[in-house]
Amino acid sequence: MKKLERLVGIIYALKQNKRLTAKEIGDIFEVSERTIYRDIEALCQMNVPIIALQGFSGGYEINESYFVPTIAFLENEVLYLLICLKLGEIIKVPNMKEDYESLKYKLLNILDEDKKERYLDLLSRIILGINKIYPENYKPDVTKKIIESFFEYRDLTIEYYNPKKDECIERMITPYTLSFYSGGWYIEAYCHLRKSKRLFRIDRIKSIGISEKVHPKSFIDEYLKNVDRKKDTKEVNLEMDRFLYETVKNDRMFIHAEKKLKEDKVRLKFYTDDMDEVINLAFQNYQEIRIIEPKSCIHILKTMCKEILDKY
Repeated sequence: MKKLERLVGIIYALKQNKRLTAKEIGDIFEVSERTIYRDIEALCQMNVPIIALQGFSGGYEINESYFVPTIAFLENEVLYLLICLKLGEIIKVPNMKEDYESLKYKLLNILDEDKKERYLDLLSRIILGINKIYPENYKPDVTKKIIESFFEYRDLTIEYYNPKKDECIERMITPYTLSFYSGGWYIEAYCHLRKSKRLFRIDRIKSIGISEKVHPKSFIDEYLKNVDRKKDTKEVNLEMDRFLYETVKNDRMFIHAEKKLKEDKVRLKFYTDDMDEVINLAFQNYQEIRIIEPKSCIHILKTMCKEILDKY
């Protein structure tokens, strides 16, 4: 975040929170207290009416009469953006916490004080449970480097940690896509070391740099065009309890399934590229689901059951 953007963000943060210490402001924008002292001084020189309060409960306030221009949004538009922003807080885009905080304060500043409290109370009751993993810290500028490589069509050099082998390996990759799944951020890329497509978890990237090697835009365009077509899909036939089907019928793999009703059962035929998802669903609901095809799925389930019986 550039200094001017941070200065604007500090104004919005003080308008929202009424009073903040230099440490609290520094935590919001992920900079040192010394940087905040310099920022406050710069704002005062720009005639922004910031009040410094001394003592144990001191900190910084901004004069309530100070007007901060806002963008004209309808209330439902603000609510929609705040919900999206809450989602942004959960998915934690690497290296963008300060941008998230700045945007949050700008949106809240649009609302009157009474509506602001109502909306914050409403947001506290909206739960978005999408994370299954909680990665640790990301390396500084990792997102910036990835996005820059996307813009310039350049390869990346990374040092990647493999937890199974407890080792870091340097490799050059041609990045295809940046994606979020179940709490983690991933970059799908062609690995020049392994000579194949690989998926890298971004929190396991220990260092990153932009290579001088440029790849043609057509290379990425072709990949994106064919990515769905190249998925290895398999046909699945299974029988499911009708009431369970009503519960899961809107799941991704059943959206285009062919179905036949048979008394209290539903016969389903569909195609999927994620057999693990099918196996896990059948295993967790073994009383309500019977897999008919493929036989490989049945074999895996039998092996899992045998291994569990042997272990316990």
